[in-house]
Order: sequence, then C-alpha cells, then structure tokens
Amino acid sequence: MKRAIIALLIAVLATPLLWGVWQWSYKEALDQLEVRGQGNLALASDRLVIQFERYRQLPVVLSDNPVLTSAAIRNPNESFQDISIFLERMADVTGASDILLLDRSGTTLAAANWREDSFIGVNFASRPDFVRAMNGALGFFHSQENAGDPRGFYFTTALRDDAGAIAGGVSIKVDLEALEVEWRGDPEIIFFTDANGVIFIANRQSLLLRVHGDYDGLISNQVESRRYVRTQLQPMFPFIADEKFDRVRWVQSGDSEIPARALYLETPLPVIGMTGKTLMDLSIVEEEAQLRTVLAAAFLAMLALVIMNLLQRRRTLADRLEIEEQAKAELEVRVAKRTAQLQSANDSLVQAGKLAALGTMSAGISHELNQPLAAIQSYAENAVILLERERADEASKNLNQISSLAGRMGRIIRNLRAFARKEGEPATQVDLVKVVEDTLELAGIRLREKNVVVHWVKPATPVLVNGGGVRLQQVVLNLISNAIDAMEGQADPQIWIDISCNGAVFLRVRDNGPGLEDKDKIFEPFYTTKPVGEGDGMGLGLSISYGIVQSFGGQIVGENHEDGGAVFRIELTPAEAA
Repeated sequence: MKRAIIALLIAVLATPLLWGVWQWSYKEALDQLEVRGQGNLALASDRLVIQFERYRQLPVVLSDNPVLTSAAIRNPNESFQDISIFLERMADVTGASDILLLDRSGTTLAAANWREDSFIGVNFASRPDFVRAMNGALGFFHSQENAGDPRGFYFTTALRDDAGAIAGGVSIKVDLEALEVEWRGDPEIIFFTDANGVIFIANRQSLLLRVHGDYDGLISNQVESRRYVRTQLQPMFPFIADEKFDRVRWVQSGDSEIPARALYLETPLPVIGMTGKTLMDLSIVEEEAQLRTVLAAAFLAMLALVIMNLLQRRRTLADRLEIEEQAKAELEVRVAKRTAQLQSANDSLVQAGKLAALGTMSAGISHELNQPLAAIQSYAENAVILLERERADEASKNLNQISSLAGRMGRIIRNLRAFARKEGEPATQVDLVKVVEDTLELAGIRLREKNVVVHWVKPATPVLVNGGGVRLQQVVLNLISNAIDAMEGQADPQIWIDISCNGAVFLRVRDNGPGLEDKDKIFEPFYTTKPVGEGDGMGLGLSISYGIVQSFGGQIVGENHEDGGAVFRIELTPAEAA
C-alpha cells in the first residue's frame, strides 16, 4: 500500500516537472536556433550587398569616360555600333549581364548585348532608376522584362558634359541567377522580397516570383506588375503563421522544399530596397526537447525504483531483525541456565547478523547509485520514515527537495552541453587557443579534402586576449582558407600555426605556397589575384580581417617567408593589459 502511495505521489510530481523540462528545453533550443538563423541571415544579406557593391561602382566609373559622354549627345541618326562594341568588352571584363547607354530622354542608344535581342531603341524615361539618375543620384531597380530574360538588378547614373550638365545616363544590369548559383547548396532557406512582397532572389527555385503579400492586388496594379512577367507570378504556398515563445512560426504541408514547421526571421535591406528572410527547420528544436524530456523521465523512473528498493530493503531488514529477536527469545528460554560465555557468544552472533544485513544493504545501494544521487538517498530515507509515521506533509517536503536536486542535475547537464555564445558587441576576454582550435575544426573537412598538413603548436595553457571569439575565428578561418586556395594543386601543401607572447600576443599563420605577389596591396578592398568572374575572389576577405583586428586594438601584417610561402602575423593586446 505504501509503495502504491509513493508511486502515485511521484507520478503527480513528475507530470508538471516533465512538462517544465519540455518547455525549458524547447525554448533553450529555440534561442540557439534563432541566434544561428539571425547570423545566417546577416551573412547572406551581407554577401548579397557585397556582390552588388562590385557592380554598384561600375556605372560611376563609366560615367567619367568622355567617349560615353560624347556618344550620349551624338546625333541619334548616327551609328552607335562602336559604342556597343566598347560596352560589350566592358561587360565581358566586369561580368555584368548588360550595359546600356541612354540619352537625356531615356532612350537606349547602345548596349553590350547589341548582337542579340537588346534594349537599343527602348525608352526607360519612366523607370525609377533613370529618374533618380537624372536628378543626380545613383538609381537602382530590379525587373524581368520578358519570360526568357534573366531576372536583373540595375544600377544607373548620369553622364555629364564638360559644363556639368546631364547629357544622358549609363545603366548596368546584374544577372541575379548568376549570383544565386553560389547559394543553391546552402542548407538554410534564404530569400529576399521587394516592396511588393515578390520573392525576387532566393536559394530555392520553388520560392522565386511567389508573392508574400497581396497577390490579387499586385496583379490588378498595372504599373507595379509591369516589372515582372505576370504569367510567372504565383501566390505564396499555403501556410499558417503563429507565435510560440514570442517567435513567428510557419506551418505548412504543400512545398516539399520548405520545412513543415519553420522559424521565420527577417531583416530589412534598405540599401537595395528589399527585405531578407529565412526559414529555419524546427524539427531539431523539437527533437532536442523530446530527448531531454525522455532523459528526465528516465531519471524519475530510476528515482522511483531507488525509493521502492529502499522500502523493500527496509522491510526485509525489519523482518530479519524480528525473526532474529524471536530466535533470541526462544534461545534465552531454553538456555537460561547456560553460561555467560554462551550468552555473550549469542549476543555476538546477533550483532554480526545485524552488521551483515547493513553491509548487504549498503553494498546494494552503492552498486545502483552514483555520486550525484548521494543527497537524494538521504532525502528518500527520511521520506520513507515520515510516511511510515504518517507525516505526509513533511514527506512531501523531502520529495520536493528530491525534485530540486533533480533540477540541479538538469542544470549540470545543460551547462556541459551549452557552445553559441552571443558575443556582445564590445571586446572582451577571449581564449585565442580555443579560437584556433574551433577554427581548425570548422576548416577540417576542407583541409582533409585538399590533403593539407597542419602544424599547430598548441600552448599548454589558455592565452587570453582582448577581442571577440566569433570575429577572431572569422579572421583565422579567412587566413587558412586563403592559404588553401594559394596552395591549390601543390604536391605537399602545409600550414604552420603558432602563438607567442612578448608584451603583446602574436598569432602566426604560414603556408608553403607561392607567396604574396604585392604585399602592399593585400589589405586593399577588392584587391585579388584570382581570375574575374569565378564567383569568388572579390578581394574583401583580408580587408575585412584587417578591420576586425584593428577594432580590437591590434594589427595584422602579411609578408613572404624566407623559406617560401606567405606568413601572416596578427598582433593582439593581452586581456590583462586591456
């Protein structure tokens, strides 16, 4: 009967506890997913803006070309084939999809794609980017003119004559499909919508040209809908948006490329007039919450078994002691006249039996419990005694203590499992050794694929510097990636990494590649030795790394090593000095 009462009491206490464990676990995993999602969305947005930046400056550069300015005010009846050939060469060099020369009225005089279907003769006077350019500013616009045309993003600026008057304009078209090719393999779902809610850029084909907004209103708007191929516009796939733990969640079952349940995040990008959005699969959050709840349930079940085992052992001990007492009484009646020696021997035997029973019980408990359950054992034994004395309220307090200890064990498990740290904006103390270790783990797959041997001289103790862990990891990863690229096709690629302290803290990354061609330009934006048009090699990695290190009060230099290859040295301030 007592065992049934205790089992019922544990079940009553376990239900809200397990529900609390599930809620806490779900929110904890959701927080981590949101941090990762915001980071992924920020990186994707920055990547898109950086890719656009490559083309954004091109019309500004071309606007200083006197040949284009003279052509803009040339007699429109003359031939512009020479200008079209010039623009064609510019497009080949820069990777632009098309380059247009416009006169003051907005009519296209020449185009890079003049050999194919081009915009020559088309008037863009009403297009917002041209209107903005004619007002002296850099205009931008996105559209898809025909079903066979790629989706394009335009940058347009004005051409000025010697007197400073606007003579016409030059417009650069960027092929968005060429940019998206780099994103197709990303596991995260990223897409960008314009002011009309149209998904114009995405890394999932099924999302493109869907309207995340008023589809019927856009279709009926003859002005706004002209920038799209109307027959290709589609409404958004059916989904239900709700909130869980103050986050927006999408639930759908129609699109196989989209998770059935996803966390929805967004960020505005006013610099290109769009909004970046991402959908993060919630299945990993649900699995994490379920796993922790199952572990908590298993722990409570083990606790119930321990308490039942304690009750059973106490009952066995009591029965054994009662039998021994009865035997002792019978023995005393039968041998009342025996000698004191026999009586003493009898007492010794009884005492030995008691010790044997206690030894057996202790051995069983030690076999089944580990150190974190030592405190629970004490509360459990007290609860059993109080229940036998029918002091249920006090027993309930002891069981609450057991529940509290179980929560403490859950916190210990959480602390051992926890690694995404938000790094606050200001610099703080960071273990540079751990930064290198985490970076090598991150780059491990690529290092193995390229058969690169890494010589990492790891210090025996942490080396604390003033900085940010995630940003320093980004710098080290950039140096390692550059070294791998530089040694592409090399027979014996190797990388050396070491940390030294001499007033300041120095991190060195060296390779045995071909070395630096022009070490004075390596930190300049857009300087790169990689061929144009490969989709990477924009020359921003070292420039960004330079800015990150400087923001921590440090410096980074690159030079050629005397034994061959390049070596980069990062100087950082020790945490104590900061």
